Amino acid sequence: MERRKFVIGLGALASGAAAATGTGAFTAAELSGRQANISVVNDTNGLIGLKADPDTELVRDNGGANENELVIDFNPSSGNGQGVNPNSKYQVGGLGGIGNLDEVPGNPTLDTTIEDLAIDTDSDIENHYAFSLLNQSGSDQAVEVTYEANENFPDEAEVYMVSKYEEGANDSKETSALVATATPDAREASILYSDDTDFSTDVDSGTDVKVTILVVTGDAATDDDLGGSIVVHAGSHDEFSTADQD
Repeated sequence: MERRKFVIGLGALASGAAAATGTGAFTAAELSGRQANISVVNDTNGLIGLKADPDTELVRDNGGANENELVIDFNPSSGNGQGVNPNSKYQVGGLGGIGNLDEVPGNPTLDTTIEDLAIDTDSDIENHYAFSLLNQSGSDQAVEVTYEANENFPDEAEVYMVSKYEEGANDSKETSALVATATPDAREASILYSDDTDFSTDVDSGTDVKVTILVVTGDAATDDDLGGSIVVHAGSHDEFSTADQD
């Protein structure tokens, strides 16, 4: 899946032919005229869909060159704001309805959890979120959402994404989270739902995962860039984070 743009400015604010050879009754064969139906659709309608919460202007479904991709942009077209403030927190979506926020790690180098960092734990994430990931294929899928922060991501800042999969059997299988920081090994982080991972589960066909975003700017300077790219892997993908993913 193509990367999806994440902009957080700190500003002044199968088709084909088949050939068969061998020792059988014929030496060659060709079957043609089979139909391949492959349509390119908006992110919202893809087999693995991405859809913005319609109630937030910071996440939209009209990004990309063809205006058909999810984009997260803290420089909205309406209003005069041009980014996030220094020494501030911004949360897009709620974190209510998650039973184990006190167990979801925040910055792994500190003794903090998402519960310590969150500024809205009342609004239910099922109704208030940044975007949702939809499994619109005909089968259950392992899914990973990766956030690849920009190379110049400032040392003082952190970006968190916290997700809830309502159909998970318990809190640990419902909730996943990532944190992106300037530390090279932590700059690329992910949310993962997979049967092949402990305390996790595949995303069933016809269901979705809700994702909330939390931005902590710290002492980042004016014009620092906290942006990056969102990449979604699904199915049996070679680049899943778990080594045992098939």
